[in-house]
Amino acid sequence: MLRLENTGFFRALGEGVEKIPSHYSRRVKCSLSLVAFKSIAITPFSFPFNNVLRVREALKLQSLPYAAAGEMEFFPFLLEKTSRSGSGVVFYLPSGELENYPVPQPQTENRVWPAPLPLVSQIGGEGVTFWMDEENICSMLWRGGAPVLYRWKPRAGATSDTELAWYELYCKSKGGETGEVFVMDATVQSELARLPDIVKESLALCPWIGDVNMSRGALDSAVVLERIVQSLSKAVSWILIMGLFVLAGNGLRYYEARRNVNALRGRTVELYRSVFEPSRTGPVSDPLGLARSTVHQLKGGSSDGHSMSEMFSNLGDIFEQNPDMNVTLDVTRYNPDGVDYTGSAPDMETAQEFRRAWSERAGSAQLGNLNTVPGGSGYRFDLYVRW
Repeated sequence: MLRLENTGFFRALGEGVEKIPSHYSRRVKCSLSLVAFKSIAITPFSFPFNNVLRVREALKLQSLPYAAAGEMEFFPFLLEKTSRSGSGVVFYLPSGELENYPVPQPQTENRVWPAPLPLVSQIGGEGVTFWMDEENICSMLWRGGAPVLYRWKPRAGATSDTELAWYELYCKSKGGETGEVFVMDATVQSELARLPDIVKESLALCPWIGDVNMSRGALDSAVVLERIVQSLSKAVSWILIMGLFVLAGNGLRYYEARRNVNALRGRTVELYRSVFEPSRTGPVSDPLGLARSTVHQLKGGSSDGHSMSEMFSNLGDIFEQNPDMNVTLDVTRYNPDGVDYTGSAPDMETAQEFRRAWSERAGSAQLGNLNTVPGGSGYRFDLYVRW
């Protein structure tokens, strides 16, 4: 956890850094650098475990095509955890941008924060925080004390008013309001001098911020720790053999339960066909969702303002704005909660691109059932979009 009394405050400025006056930095043991990153993607996560290393491993598997190529780094932060689960947000950042920010020297430890992050106390955890300096305007949208969206624009081409107008349209499209707004202009020294006290208030409001460190050193330490844990796991792997005897019994019980589930699924498919599509002979992947969608269409209802025509309009906009996105949709299942797709793409990146395009237009968009197409010619996927 960050200790402000031993911290010196800095901000990235061109090719160097500028020290921010602070009465907390008499005996500096740590530097805190605020950086106006240009490309941060924020995604929530929730797992049935709360160990940070396991969280990193799970996220690494989800982003394997990008992480393996060295194109992207990720920084997960736990906001809530219980004895059996953990949830939070992960910041994705291009590897090249991570190398470019300046670091104050000499320091025993350097922490890096996205510039709008420590301003959350000024909006009470709900709204938009803006950071403006000589070259950048970057901002974060907050909901319930958690960041959900990050934007960057060159200051020469935007103002806080134009960016706020964008947020108002975005929030309105999601059925909500922007909330409180706070703008920190780092070019005004009187405003900048308030920053250490604002940081202190933000740490009191959102203690998890004190664990944030998006520096190269922090990333390297996390990777080294992962390798150590993996080595230790291999050293004690023989112990797991003893558990195979228990697993054998559990496997038999699982097989019986799975057989019962498959039998139940078969009965639901037969029921769907008999009620809605007696002539259908092909597979039915989601009989409950199809039945609900059919009933909803017969009732002539809409889903919170998202009619079927609006759904297809959004889909058309996605392909119009991304003409090179080679996605084939085999099944479209529209229902009151959203729409589900089953389709294929030539690679994982294209499937992720399709998910991100929908996530900008809906409340959530999650990929599932990712499988390679027989013959290795691409990936099949399910995409679950919820309004």
